[in-house]
Amino acid sequence: MHVLRNGQQRRPGAGRRPGGAARRVLGAQTERRLLRRFQGVDDAHGAYYPLRQDDSMVAKAWTLVRDPQRWLDAVWSAVGWVISTITWIILITLWGTVIGLVFWPAWGWALPQDGSGSLAGLIFGFTSYGAQAVVEVVFGILLLMIAPYVTVGLAHLQSLASRAILSSRSQQQVIEQLRSSRDAGRSAETDQLARLERDIHDGPQQRLVRLKVDLARIERQLGSASPAAESIRAAIVSTQDTLEELRALSRGIAPPTLTELGLVAAVRQAAARPTVPVSLTTNLPEERGVLPSHVEQAAYYVISEALTNVAKHSGARNAYVELTVDHHELVVAVTDDGVGGADLAKGSGLRGLAERMRSVDGRLSVDSPTGGPTTLLALIPHGRRCTDADRAGR
Repeated sequence: MHVLRNGQQRRPGAGRRPGGAARRVLGAQTERRLLRRFQGVDDAHGAYYPLRQDDSMVAKAWTLVRDPQRWLDAVWSAVGWVISTITWIILITLWGTVIGLVFWPAWGWALPQDGSGSLAGLIFGFTSYGAQAVVEVVFGILLLMIAPYVTVGLAHLQSLASRAILSSRSQQQVIEQLRSSRDAGRSAETDQLARLERDIHDGPQQRLVRLKVDLARIERQLGSASPAAESIRAAIVSTQDTLEELRALSRGIAPPTLTELGLVAAVRQAAARPTVPVSLTTNLPEERGVLPSHVEQAAYYVISEALTNVAKHSGARNAYVELTVDHHELVVAVTDDGVGGADLAKGSGLRGLAERMRSVDGRLSVDSPTGGPTTLLALIPHGRRCTDADRAGR
């Protein structure tokens, strides 16, 4: 039984971290504390493999041997010593020179008076003690003005080396956690938009359809000669317009085809809507869930908006959509044979597409010389390794 100084009991091993002694020998923990205290580095932590108290000695030894962080600590114990020695020598030499020059009048009299023992004598050939003293003090003041910046620079150099070796794994873990959190947020947003689309479809859209049917029945019951028939017909037209607007809104949020059948089916449906004939080429399989939902939604949004712009502004006779995927990213290309002149910097719609791409770490470019053709290219990283069957569209 272990007893604390204040008489309180503690469990064996409590308050001790496995492997702490080994890390202290290497000096890694001390360097991390210095980074946190003097450099304000919040991520100066080691990403060590945990050692469990109930593991055997062999298991603990194997964990220590295969732990990359402990090997990095060992590397730092050698590299850090070299860097510390070099910076220490530079600083001692620098500040020693500053002190010696500034206080040269107090001890310079002990040097040979022919000028061979001073900078003033060696550089300017001064032999007068007074002239030498003035020059030495001036040089000392100049070095004194520079020395703090050199000191800070060397401290940052050692800090960068320490962080690169001691905190690289913990920084990578933080990056992975942030990436996972971002992906989870994107998936949650996509799912929420899909639920919103379903709620619109199952709620307001169905009620508007029912209202339109009821108004049509009332119109038939009243007859065309009734004074209220014209108002009923106007209400039916208004209801139909509202229904179409609501359907267009729900398609922009999360088209049912995209969530139910997948990206390729949704793109085929979008390509069938414009008045301009659209050809689709893809190596993606026609199934849902091939890529992360936020990637598919971003790609669909780009294609849908691009085809809408083609139909409204390009004057094109044909449009072409190419949808390909490789190991790293989804490539979306929309080309038309219209008049060209599209400018990413001027068009608000294109700027909206570019912002949409940035939200998924994608890139958007537009090649649209005057007279055409226009090609809109979007590159969207998907973070999923696609198989040869995926790229072949099987």
